[in-house]
Amino acid sequence: MVRGRRQSQRRKKLIILRGLPGVGKTTRAKNLCDEYARLGLEAEIFSTDRYHESTNYTKGNFQRNHQQNREDVFKALNRGVDLIIVDNTNISLWEMWPYIHMGMRQGEYYITMMELPKGYPQNYISINKLYSCCRHKIPKRKFRSFEARWEDAYNIWHVLNDSYSINRWEQCEEEWNVQ
Repeated sequence: MVRGRRQSQRRKKLIILRGLPGVGKTTRAKNLCDEYARLGLEAEIFSTDRYHESTNYTKGNFQRNHQQNREDVFKALNRGVDLIIVDNTNISLWEMWPYIHMGMRQGEYYITMMELPKGYPQNYISINKLYSCCRHKIPKRKFRSFEARWEDAYNIWHVLNDSYSINRWEQCEEEWNVQ
């Protein structure tokens, strides 16, 4: 009887998408949301690109846009949205750390990272192909920068225990990090 009860309980999910621009993160996020919608469950995609599209790409706006995305994810976690997808490049561990930290503190979420393509960088896609697939106006040199900064993330614990990420975020006074 306990087994049946466990199977019937649905667990909320927080999915952190990772990948270079043009690899298909947004398409994957939309497909996941459609799957949830067919089940009558609430799903939301949170992408900093949404803010970048309405502002110019200056460094100040870039940082503010990422902060706004983190705030929106925090609010969705607190509302108990069934599926939350973070659709950013998430190339470095420190970029994923706040989202994973929020999900862990909230406690009701199964958290996973999803690399596109699966097994990147071993499953390599050329910069020229990514550049042609990317719907944003990102210079080719930026793709090379993303590729050079890529950090392997083995699991959420690898990210949460990353000392650089901890040091980078421990003094952050954004609402999600205030105790």
